[in-house]
Amino acid sequence: MTSSSVNPAEKFDRSRADEYARQSRIALAGYDACHDLAACMLAASLGEGRAAHILAVGAGGTAQEIIAMASLEPGWRFTAVDPSAPMLEAARQQLQAQGLLERTEVRLATVDELAADEPFDGPR
Repeated sequence: MTSSSVNPAEKFDRSRADEYARQSRIALAGYDACHDLAACMLAASLGEGRAAHILAVGAGGTAQEIIAMASLEPGWRFTAVDPSAPMLEAARQQLQAQGLLERTEVRLATVDELAADEPFDGPR
């Protein structure tokens, strides 16, 4: 048996990224509610109204987790990381539409590529 070294991020080309944005809310009941609940729990954990720097891993696609957290906590800033360029571009478009790009650093990378000493108040 041979092993294949396929980069999973390559599965998410532009058409698949667009499909993800459409299908996530259809296939995953409570998609938005899950992000809203996670944002509330993180805010409660960090302390409401406190400035924070949040790492959003796999943030490509809808960027809904960042949108939910940003609407709840205006003092938070974000680093959005995704290994798929098309998924990250879809997220960038969503963040721009919501006026959140000035609060979000968008990085084409994996978690392993982040500096180990980069400070974050909360992983996502």
